[in-house]
Amino acid sequence: MPNFIDRLSEKLADEHKKKELTATLSDKALTHEESLQNLVKQHWHKLPKIEMGNRRPAFAIDGSRAVRHLANGAYLFVAQALIVGDQQGERMEDSQVDVRILPGNTDSAVAERFAGLMMHRLEVSLAQEHAQRMPIGSVIFLDGALYGQMTSLYPLEVDENAPLPDDVRELPQKIVDLYMDLFKMCEERRLMLVSIAKTSHESAHGEAWWREAHPEKEKMPREISDSEMIYRWTNRESGCSTPILFGKNAFVRGARRALMGIVENAPAIISFFVRLADYDDALRIDVPANCLGHGEKIGDVKIEQLIDSKEIYSVLELLRADYGGLEVYNAMLYSVDREVRLRQEMMDEVYFNVIKNELEKEPGIEIRLDRSERRFHST
Repeated sequence: MPNFIDRLSEKLADEHKKKELTATLSDKALTHEESLQNLVKQHWHKLPKIEMGNRRPAFAIDGSRAVRHLANGAYLFVAQALIVGDQQGERMEDSQVDVRILPGNTDSAVAERFAGLMMHRLEVSLAQEHAQRMPIGSVIFLDGALYGQMTSLYPLEVDENAPLPDDVRELPQKIVDLYMDLFKMCEERRLMLVSIAKTSHESAHGEAWWREAHPEKEKMPREISDSEMIYRWTNRESGCSTPILFGKNAFVRGARRALMGIVENAPAIISFFVRLADYDDALRIDVPANCLGHGEKIGDVKIEQLIDSKEIYSVLELLRADYGGLEVYNAMLYSVDREVRLRQEMMDEVYFNVIKNELEKEPGIEIRLDRSERRFHST
């Protein structure tokens, strides 16, 4: 039997390999990183003393998805979303599920985006629907980075040789329409919409801090994600970062992207990182600007703006109220995540059989996972 463990141990014992692997983990800044280390320290602030007032009615929404390859080359998509809340002392919950099959000649990048958009629509649909009837002044917790998700709402790629069905092609616009209704409802009913991302692969915050400190320099010394900067150079201490007002021009994966005109009238987004306890992981928080008294729209903000940390104190109070310790970053979202997660055995042993049994009622229809899926998922 191959001894992979010994081979792995040998590889890890190599000093060059060890240095390479720990490069993004060490709190020691290399020479060309020292200015970045100083930048983070300037923009990491102690948490204020948070007063625990009356807890507002709160609701949490999360989703999950699965993609399987079928024997005929097609893609099978399943997505589900769940909202859970505390309404008048009683638990409230509602869910949505969707299923779709796209032909095998669908571009793989389109198929990957579609899976995320399919789940995204269910999540925003639940938020928009229940925002109309939840108590005035409630809090809605969403999973993920709100601003980052909005930057992904550009149209799906068009391939003349493999045209997409209308409902698939129009999916980004449908999500935008749901968001616009949700933002309007939040403003009218004084709802606080708070999105929480457990990590961030973007460098948007660092870029904004760098531009503010070094307007004469176009680029940071090295491309580095916000999460890596905060992880390495805040001494794992509780605190929050300088909030940023984001608008039309998003910094996505090392390059600027102008958000689509279809979202220009949406509220600008206020974003920051917070670590609610020492040694915990920092969370990225995004909140529509109108929830914090700002009137700017995405189209009004041409370049990111740093704002006073005092403006996010009300959000910090909400986050602290639902904080459950190092393992439970947000009690409600943690609970929803555990219930909505579409696990492998559920997809392959339950959902797939439900889909198979229903579709095969039609004459001449047979649905099977392709050979590699059957082999992989049966082990």
